[in-house]
Amino acid sequence: MVIMVNKLKLQVLKKAVLLFVLGLAISCTEKRAEELSYSESNELISLPLKVSENNSVCNPNMGGPRDYTYPGPGVDVNKTTVNKTKFIDDRTCAYNYTQTTFGGRTYGVYKIKANSNHIDDLQPRIERQSKVINTTASGKFVRMAGYVTIKRAGHVSDSYDRGDMRDGSGTYIMQAKGKHTGGGGSPDPAICLLVAKPRFSGGLQVSYDIYREEITERGGSGVSGRRLVFLTNIPANTRRFVRMENGFTGSGSNKRHYVSVRIGGTDYNWDVPDPQRATQAKIRFGAYRCKGGEAEILWDGMSQIFND
Repeated sequence: MVIMVNKLKLQVLKKAVLLFVLGLAISCTEKRAEELSYSESNELISLPLKVSENNSVCNPNMGGPRDYTYPGPGVDVNKTTVNKTKFIDDRTCAYNYTQTTFGGRTYGVYKIKANSNHIDDLQPRIERQSKVINTTASGKFVRMAGYVTIKRAGHVSDSYDRGDMRDGSGTYIMQAKGKHTGGGGSPDPAICLLVAKPRFSGGLQVSYDIYREEITERGGSGVSGRRLVFLTNIPANTRRFVRMENGFTGSGSNKRHYVSVRIGGTDYNWDVPDPQRATQAKIRFGAYRCKGGEAEILWDGMSQIFND
């Protein structure tokens, strides 16, 4: 009888230990959900191509309407808790922002076509914008994170190497922006952009080299003011974690303006030049630039954290 009671106690103790270990594992998994590595978060998906459609907000007149909110059906899965991201900056006459559900997960679809910008003479885009940080004190930042799936990127054949700023292939999937003092360049400049450049096999886009297109000086653009830095390669139709943080640390001569990027399980950090001139930080994501063909970028699981 004593032996049976001891065995029963031992079984109960084993179950308690097992439940504790499982609970600890679940807790750790939840805490690390945003930090999934390539091998853990890599997920091949084959989503159906969206049928071409007319853009209901398209206005062929320059300066026509370009911002709208997702009309449905269903909820807007890419809208975060900050109102800025509920607005979709749509500068393409080819497609609207849409959503598609596959495998129980809903994706925001950003699809653009070459030469389809009906608003201005810039490259087509469908993008959203984060919270704008209008102070550069130490500790101020904005961070956006989520999962990107690249189905297609814009492509043109030219004589330039893909690491050359003059190469026209590729589509921007996310960018850090921020104004500065002293003039120079665009009034609303990009600081660094993540550009996906396609690699081919048998005429099909099979993967994408991800570059950081970074300024070399405030207001920098083109060959003389930016450069491309290779980061990683993402297979086509593969869901991958991406996080970008645009923010500030230090003060005076020790002031830093940084843009930190995490793709899969790897960090790519960079300091922006002339941090004392910075006045603002923000982030945009979606699909931007398509000099040839079409681009289709999917985003899901978006979140936003900031300190303003």
